[in-house]
Amino acid sequence: MKVAAKIISTVFHPTVMPIIGLFIIFNTDSYINYAIPAELKKAVLFLVGTSTFLIPLLISLLLLNRGLINSLEMETQKERIIPYAFTIAFYVFTLYMLNKAPMPPIIFNFIIGATLSVMLAFIINIKWKISAHMIGVGGLVGALFCVSMLLEIYITPYFVVGLLISGLIGSSRLILKAHTPLQIYAGFALGAICQFAVLYI
Repeated sequence: MKVAAKIISTVFHPTVMPIIGLFIIFNTDSYINYAIPAELKKAVLFLVGTSTFLIPLLISLLLLNRGLINSLEMETQKERIIPYAFTIAFYVFTLYMLNKAPMPPIIFNFIIGATLSVMLAFIINIKWKISAHMIGVGGLVGALFCVSMLLEIYITPYFVVGLLISGLIGSSRLILKAHTPLQIYAGFALGAICQFAVLYI
C-alpha cells in the first residue's frame, strides 16, 4: 500500500496540475480550442511546464543535494519554505509572460488562481502543514467546474476523474502519514476556493 501511495503522490504531484488543467481547457469543445493557434498552445504549455514544474523540480533537487531538505517530499514545514518561495517567484514570472500573450482571460485567471493558492499555502505553512498535493488537485477540480459553467461545455468526465484522483491522492497522503485528515480537506478546499475566487466570482 505504501509503495502504491508513493507512486500516486509522485505521479500526481501538485506541480503538474496547472499543466493538466491547461491541456484539458485547450482541448475542450469551446471557442478557446479554436481561437488559440496550435503553436501558441504549445508555447504556453511549454512556458507553464518549465516555470511551474521543471524549474521548481530542479531547484528542489539542488536543495536536496545541498542538504537543505531531507527529501523531495519535504515532510517538515521548515523544509518547504525555500521551495515555496522559488515556486511563487516562477509563478509570478509565468503570469508576467502570459500577460504579454494574446490569450483569453480565463487562461490567465486560471494561472492567477494557482499562483494565489501557492502564496496562501506558503503563508499557512509557516504555522501549519497544509497538503500541497490536495491544494493542487483541489485547484484542478475547482477550475474544471468553473470552466464548464463559464464556457457552457460538457466536461463532466474530466470533473469526475478529477474527484476520483483527489480521493486517491488524499488516501495516499494519509497512508504515508504525510498529513492529517484536516490538512487533506483544508488543502483541497483552499485550492478549489482560489479558482472559484478568480474564475467564477
